[in-house]
Amino acid sequence: MLKIAAPLGVAAMALLTLAAPSLAQDSTADDSATDGAAADVVEAYVPLASDGGLGTGVYDDDTYQGAPDAPIVLIEYASLTCPHCAAFHEQGYPELKPYIDAGQLVYVYRDFPLDGAAYRAALSARCLQGESFFGAIDALFTNQRDWRAGGSEADLAREISALTGQTEDEYKACVGDTENQKKLIDRYNTAIDLGVDGTPRIYINGELYTPNRGWAQIGDEVARLVKKLKV
Repeated sequence: MLKIAAPLGVAAMALLTLAAPSLAQDSTADDSATDGAAADVVEAYVPLASDGGLGTGVYDDDTYQGAPDAPIVLIEYASLTCPHCAAFHEQGYPELKPYIDAGQLVYVYRDFPLDGAAYRAALSARCLQGESFFGAIDALFTNQRDWRAGGSEADLAREISALTGQTEDEYKACVGDTENQKKLIDRYNTAIDLGVDGTPRIYINGELYTPNRGWAQIGDEVARLVKKLKV
């Protein structure tokens, strides 16, 4: 899978073009990795209840919901323009909430943008914290069809900022922040090295989870782990 060089600027804008929303549609759980090169930047993980393996450790500034000492760690890699990711948030995420609220599961969200519109939306949301961040992610997925096809920079600024609750100037500042860009691309490249090759990718305590009957069944898998771990 193609890696992206950072810092970004104009070059990365060209790589992640606004005219490529189809990449998100094509990235399903059946995709395979094509790039095994090592990342230039490997950031330290801060473990939750983990052994440090794939999907079971988090960055110190990861966006997550739930108790940091939860025995079940679920990490989602998602692209905000990916229809399959939107389906997970509609059908699968609600199944996780009881376990998040009970302190049994911590849910970690990571951006893996697959086109220019998703890249810009991710940069915008990264300026938000806590429930404001997750509220923006929910709004972007729920209204995905209204903005995912891209358009002009002005169109995206207007459409995305309206969903994230930012002003257009705040949106532009977040998207144009080179440190924000670099961190997102570093994380994207690291995810490729970890084996992430499309979206959505769900890891539960380090194991890739792929449903066979739809995303709503993820609740059954978490219930199984809760019983197994006796938590």
